[in-house]
Amino acid sequence: MPAALFATMPICQKTIIIRLGMPMAQKIGFLLLPRFSMLSLMSALEPLRVANRYINDHYEWQFIGASNTAVTASNGIPVSVTAMSEVKDLDRLFVCASYAPQAGVTPSITQWLKHRGRTGAHIGALESGCHALAAADLLNNHNTALHWESQAAFQETYPHLKLSNNIFNDDGKRFTCAGGSACLDLVLHQITQDHNRNIADQVARCLIHQRQSEVGTGQDSLVMHTLQQKRLSPVIDAMAAHIEDPLDGPELAAIQKVSERTLQRQFKQAFGMPPRSCYLQMRLQRARQLLHESNLSVMQVGIACGFGSNENFCRQYKTMYGHPPSRDRKMDIGMAAYEALG
Repeated sequence: MPAALFATMPICQKTIIIRLGMPMAQKIGFLLLPRFSMLSLMSALEPLRVANRYINDHYEWQFIGASNTAVTASNGIPVSVTAMSEVKDLDRLFVCASYAPQAGVTPSITQWLKHRGRTGAHIGALESGCHALAAADLLNNHNTALHWESQAAFQETYPHLKLSNNIFNDDGKRFTCAGGSACLDLVLHQITQDHNRNIADQVARCLIHQRQSEVGTGQDSLVMHTLQQKRLSPVIDAMAAHIEDPLDGPELAAIQKVSERTLQRQFKQAFGMPPRSCYLQMRLQRARQLLHESNLSVMQVGIACGFGSNENFCRQYKTMYGHPPSRDRKMDIGMAAYEALG
């Protein structure tokens, strides 16, 4: 629904937007959970700030926390917040989280989000903030966009919810975003919906940002730099889809339609290692993500990543990371306890 009538005039490679009338300000809240991503928050906030230059301060925002105590981002910077109990009506709410998101999803936050959901506000999440929405049953029947590193842990915790590999989704009621610079594209999309494409494009130009496509742009979990690597993407995709039940050598070779020996040579040329080693790294990386972002036990993580025995899992994990998986789990528990006290 257009928010205002306007006219544009190109002058010296710049665009002047002539304001002809604007509606009441749109109230936006950012609910910050401990260790949220400052990059994601700023990527969502800056387009709103710039947009206000062209649309007569249409957007107003506030940072919200479980209490009045400042919330510390993952980079160690504390942000002053308003207690959620003091927040009045909101038109749009962003839930911001990153590392160990479940540690910040308390019963009081869950109840507060459920209440906000009943008000009809446009509610969504940046990066791992979708854990809080899922706990409040606000993502049922909605596609969830989430950073590729966090998808496995989310799927283990909420298997009934549908994940999307898009950089963001927004169906008008709920929105989710993979995080990082994708938050820029999400908010530019919302500015387009609130006003029009012209204003959003002007904001993008001001931020020197090359806009991605609208909803539907995907994200890649493994950056393919060379042509040799790109040619192996079907095998890499199959590996990623079969972490819990790993495929064997003949099955991987069949996907590439080559012999096992040829596949070995192709992987060594492209990645400097045989497919078996590449596959093992992917499984161990997934295991580390689950240890950081899920409540699964060490043994359950090993099973979810295709290891037949806990002993083998712990040995392989220590070889790759220099310490047993239990250490990563204890680090997260300790951090969560520290933040709860803070």
